[in-house]
Amino acid sequence: MSIVDELTIDGGTIKSGETLHGRFLINKAIGVGGMVSVHQSRDMHFPNVTKYVAVKEMINFASDPAMRDIIIRNFEREADMLATLSHPAIPKIYDYFSSEQRSYLVMEYIDGRDLEAILEATEGFIATAQVVEWAIELCDVLAYLQKHEPQPIIFRDMKPSNVMIDHHQHVRLVDFGIARDFRTG
Repeated sequence: MSIVDELTIDGGTIKSGETLHGRFLINKAIGVGGMVSVHQSRDMHFPNVTKYVAVKEMINFASDPAMRDIIIRNFEREADMLATLSHPAIPKIYDYFSSEQRSYLVMEYIDGRDLEAILEATEGFIATAQVVEWAIELCDVLAYLQKHEPQPIIFRDMKPSNVMIDHHQHVRLVDFGIARDFRTG
């Protein structure tokens, strides 16, 4: 069985074909890390069209109740932060919910590949004009976060695997799990 068919993280399992929250049909796993997995899912609220979303699942197996609450609050903070952002390079958030030991963020699905995969698959150099275009778009979204009101946001996890290049060749910044509001003093 492949990762597309079944995904196991620390004892939890999501299977292709499973429906979450009575609405999101799991299609395939598209990313895995630590206690978090991301799945391409179909939003069944739109039965006459195929609308894909990304469902980020966090499994919380902390045995200490205080630690469990901290983990859930951090996940909720990410959902709240994403809900305040409006920029073409940041995926939109559609929903947030929890069920037992799991919490879910439902976000815009980005049809593309992360920059790390693109770099690994590319022989030689990427065209200079393309690199400059991506760099400008990346600087634009980071400047947007820095100027965010009421508090600037520090992304804190800049790496090629968190920079998606969508099917239109535009930069999309993903994984705000450790992003924080900037606070002085």
